[in-house]
Amino acid sequence: MQGGVGTFHVIQCGYRFLHREPLRIDRSGLPFYVFVYFRAKAEAELDGKTVPLHSHWILFPPGSTQHYRSACLPYEDDWVHFTASHGEDFLRDLGIPLSRPVLLPDPSPIDRAILSMQNLQGQKAAWIDPLISSYLSCLFYDLSKLSPSIGVQTSAHRYYPELSQLRTELFSNPSAGTTVEALAARIGLSGSYLQALYKTEFGVSIGEDIIRGRLDRAKYLLANSETPVASVAEASGYRCEAHFMRQFKRLTGMTPGEYRRSTRI
Repeated sequence: MQGGVGTFHVIQCGYRFLHREPLRIDRSGLPFYVFVYFRAKAEAELDGKTVPLHSHWILFPPGSTQHYRSACLPYEDDWVHFTASHGEDFLRDLGIPLSRPVLLPDPSPIDRAILSMQNLQGQKAAWIDPLISSYLSCLFYDLSKLSPSIGVQTSAHRYYPELSQLRTELFSNPSAGTTVEALAARIGLSGSYLQALYKTEFGVSIGEDIIRGRLDRAKYLLANSETPVASVAEASGYRCEAHFMRQFKRLTGMTPGEYRRSTRI
């Protein structure tokens, strides 16, 4: 992306903000961005039309007019007020639309990012602001990937949820000892097509991540337990202890036993 990673300053945010009374927002000219995720039914006035909202998000730019209201009680939403330093290029590169509703049925990116930002609000450590900014950058990246109506669309974008889930499993459950063909079959793709999409999306091959997930698990077990090497190999997804030992030595420069001893010094 030409614009690079966005630099944001979060002024205030609210996670699962509950309104027991009717909410009506009518404002314009605010000098910062306003992001809203409508968890419950709402209505917005956009381009002279009343637009129903439910599980949509909208990013209002600085100086824009904002008219929306709750359409049910209780009403719940999430929101972030922030400024952007060089962040405009980042948002544009991601294809994030302004003052336009985008459907997001699964709120998990909102849950992860805004809850984390809210928990960090008010803390004074020097690293807090950069960390909060990174959460917001990740949120917009996820929204670009998960919202099919925005951004520059590729096949990888269309399969992003499945690819992301597969990648998580490669690192969280390497003992499954899965193959590229088995992973591809789960989402109805050929092995070669899955490998192409995966490399496009994450910049590494799926085979490299399979190996890295297995080695990371093996290193953890070697460093933190007395589990026999044969059992470490099996728990890390290897069906052949000899293959595990050859691959471990080739990629780490040490045998499993040498690695274990190095962690005990």
